Amino acid sequence: MTPKKQKLKSKKMIDLLNYPEVQSWRAIMQAYQQIYRFLETELLKADCSIPRFQIFFYLYFQGPISSIDLANLMNVTRGNISTFLSRLIADELVYLSSGHGRGSKQFIHLSDRGIDLFESFFPAHIQRVISVAPKLSKSSLKSLNQVRIPDQL
Repeated sequence: MTPKKQKLKSKKMIDLLNYPEVQSWRAIMQAYQQIYRFLETELLKADCSIPRFQIFFYLYFQGPISSIDLANLMNVTRGNISTFLSRLIADELVYLSSGHGRGSKQFIHLSDRGIDLFESFFPAHIQRVISVAPKLSKSSLKSLNQVRIPDQL
């Protein structure tokens, strides 16, 4: 390819970045990465990873939940959930209970110790979120909350 053709091809590729939707996506991704890294670093100071935090969060605010539902909420495999849970059970931060009836699911609960731990670091975590996350307008929040991925593009 000649240098002139390469330059023209590169310009077309760069022009793709100028679509408003692409600029929005890039800004969202950049903000996400920066905020995620900051919050992860701060949570690790409290000996809590992001996945552990997510488990605490879902169990605290949604109550007992099955491992299948938790895996779906966190967008991870059931195997990953099993690994996380085994550590949390060993640390006596969560416990399992069985439902009633044949083939019933096991539910994951926060233990009293898990509740105390979550309540000890959650307020500081929220203050860090407030300190770094932008306050978006209601219309911007609505737009973000309405993002849906089509089944097939």
